[in-house]
Amino acid sequence: MKKLISLLIALCLVLGLVPAMADGLEAVLAGEDTPVGQDFACVIDENNNVYWQLAVSSFDRLSEQVPEGTASAKIEVLPQNGEAYPYLYPDGAWKIFVLESEIPAWFGDESVAKITEAFEAWKSEVYSIVDVNVLLSFVNPQTIDVDMTGVSEETQALLDQWADTDSNWMVCYVRNSVPTTTQGAVGQSVANDAWNCIVNQVWTQTGEDLAGHSQVDLIASFIGSAFPGITSWEGYFGTKTGYPFEEGAQLLKAGYLYANGLYSAKQVKEFDDQYDPDQFQKLTRIADVNVSDTGSAFACLVDEAGNVYWSLGTDYVGGLIEELGLDPASVVALNVGPKQEAAVSVGTTYNCAPWAELGNGYFTTGAWEDAEAEKPAFCNEDGSATWRMNADGSIEPVGEDQSVPGGTVNPGKYTYQDGDTSWEIMLSGNGTTRMTKITAEDLAAAAAAAAEQKEPSTYFNTPAPLTEVKFIGQFPEWYMDRKSEIDELARKAYADWQDQILALVDVDSLNVTLSGMDLDYATPMSDELLAMFKEWVKIWNENAVAGSINIGISTMGYKKVGPSIWNSIDNKVLANYKSMDHEGCPGPTTSAFIAAYAFEHYGKVIDAATDDYMGSTMNDVYSAHVGSFIKDLCPNEDGSYKYQVAHDLWEAGCIPFFDGEYWYLVSGPDFDPDGNKAVEVIYSATPAELLAD
Repeated sequence: MKKLISLLIALCLVLGLVPAMADGLEAVLAGEDTPVGQDFACVIDENNNVYWQLAVSSFDRLSEQVPEGTASAKIEVLPQNGEAYPYLYPDGAWKIFVLESEIPAWFGDESVAKITEAFEAWKSEVYSIVDVNVLLSFVNPQTIDVDMTGVSEETQALLDQWADTDSNWMVCYVRNSVPTTTQGAVGQSVANDAWNCIVNQVWTQTGEDLAGHSQVDLIASFIGSAFPGITSWEGYFGTKTGYPFEEGAQLLKAGYLYANGLYSAKQVKEFDDQYDPDQFQKLTRIADVNVSDTGSAFACLVDEAGNVYWSLGTDYVGGLIEELGLDPASVVALNVGPKQEAAVSVGTTYNCAPWAELGNGYFTTGAWEDAEAEKPAFCNEDGSATWRMNADGSIEPVGEDQSVPGGTVNPGKYTYQDGDTSWEIMLSGNGTTRMTKITAEDLAAAAAAAAEQKEPSTYFNTPAPLTEVKFIGQFPEWYMDRKSEIDELARKAYADWQDQILALVDVDSLNVTLSGMDLDYATPMSDELLAMFKEWVKIWNENAVAGSINIGISTMGYKKVGPSIWNSIDNKVLANYKSMDHEGCPGPTTSAFIAAYAFEHYGKVIDAATDDYMGSTMNDVYSAHVGSFIKDLCPNEDGSYKYQVAHDLWEAGCIPFFDGEYWYLVSGPDFDPDGNKAVEVIYSATPAELLAD
């Protein structure tokens, strides 16, 4: 009888009719709507051996452990508690899902028991790393009243320490470090719920306009504080003990947002649903950072005896003093660098009163400050004008006619062609408005000036005699008495430093990249591109944590050539790509194309968390590309650059993105020369398809 019952149960399991039960968990056959790539993920073989790894939900990687020729099944244990962020409630209900076309005949109660045992071990490890109570007890700072007249000494100290950490001791900032580090520790599912439950409460558009990414840095610092089991944070290379972003977490908990100073999160939130160009003037800046200039490449210390101290890879004076063990009072801190040259301006610029959105796709630019200036015909007598934002991003003056709906109005720079004259309209996020008149004569004069202008001064091409020396912070009396002599010593040290930099940076290759790419349309897919795409996915899959390559390479770059040199190269390359009218990362333009493609081809909806995740995977290939300009940064055994394929893909105008389930190869500028949208997903596949031989 027992044998007959066992056979009947096994038959029902195969048909997916009756779940297997063990220790409160049930096993069911996954449906079409069961998410893939979630935690807890494991593979169980026909001998009931369970293969799993903390923070790994890739079945491709887990299946590598299964003995060859052994039957196995893919398994996920998913939360069933009905909460918006289910992984923050580990004591709730969970269910076993078998991700196969049918439940294997060998899968039974013992299988469920083994999976449950592995799941409990996973849960014990994960929730010893993350303290969900920190997240669930969070009080939204937008509900906190703060003293708008000032801050205490303790809060000021937090602000100063936070500003130093966020700007001097981070490779990719806290907003990159926290999601990458937490995903690597507990997996994407748990880390995403921790991230989303706080970001969705605190993030505001007004805060983004005010603080840029600094708003997210502060939010990320609190999220990271909920992971006491993590002792090492990606991208942080300071010497603080304990959680390095604690000051940011404390500031957010106290009700503040940070933008080179402190603001009330509650007051910022009040402006969120009613964009006002004057909002930044209306916001109360509660406290400023007590900033002490710490220097940039090239920074050095000189003592009274004429000894010069510097270290390749250390730009910050505070870092030099700490690294070399010097007494700050016994040295003068100096910066040596190229003399700054005035930029060539084009056209005549007029400052205007703040712009204002009128709704329905229209906006106004205010009266000109120069009341006597000649105004164009499309403006009113005082220079104010009403404009329509068209769907294609162009603008045109409309006078009183607002009958045709326009597109979305955003801050930015727009151009209106009035016959032979161009008008550049700059609408800044803080309400400032400028209008620049550019004639054909202006363009000819600018071209002539550019032709005569010598190569821009950089750390790579400016010899010591053409540099300038600046002192940083306070200086001892003996410095001014011997300034010329000591400055010359610093210049000689700069020359030695420059020789070492030029031995490390492949300037010729960098200049080829900066000459620009001819990318008016998406690059056609080819066998060569597919091979490069597959190679990148193989490299990325070695640790499969979004953002880890980005932070790892940046950290090595910082240590090898110093933050200033790395950032200089990084910014030049990104600016070059953006000059082709391509933001190059998920955002208002690129994300829409990927999201539309994912929904059309896979029925997948890409949410904000997935979009952020994709941004991290894009940053991986971008930083790998930038790393190609630093010699011997990540060498293979034969001396070649490990991530050369990232450079090759970028130069071909192709950027890989991963959403955790599908890879997309994206190419093309935002708009082609005719103004048509040009970004395309030129290829997509699963990791298994791309990694298959």
